[in-house]
Amino acid sequence: MEEGSLGGIVSFHVIEHLPIGSLDRLVRLAWRALRPGGVLILETPSPLSVVVAARNFWLDPTHVRPVHPESLKLLYELAGFTRIERLDLRPFPAAERLPEIDLAMLPESARLLADQVNRLRDQLDDILFGEQDFGMVGVKPER
Repeated sequence: MEEGSLGGIVSFHVIEHLPIGSLDRLVRLAWRALRPGGVLILETPSPLSVVVAARNFWLDPTHVRPVHPESLKLLYELAGFTRIERLDLRPFPAAERLPEIDLAMLPESARLLADQVNRLRDQLDDILFGEQDFGMVGVKPER
């Protein structure tokens, strides 16, 4: 493609198959191929979910390594992208997440403690499950 000719580049579930040097090269080549105002979108499994990072990610033997969103954001920044945004995608279904205590089913005297347990459950549930994927969006600035 001619340099600066593309309005957008999108890649779904490719970057986790690349060594870091190739990922950096991909982001820099995308920068060069995009016209000012062009958008780069890369989607990958989210290592922010323990279930994804420790279990689901490794089901595909061709995966090289998880890509942390902060590392990917840094590659975007170093290439010159702006308006960089992480999109958390594909939450785990509720049936696969930790159960919540139904406060309405408890006596009034137990609700405060159960609410605190639910809040801790929310934090733990987010660490364990969270979203399965994330997308990183960056824009090549107008001149």
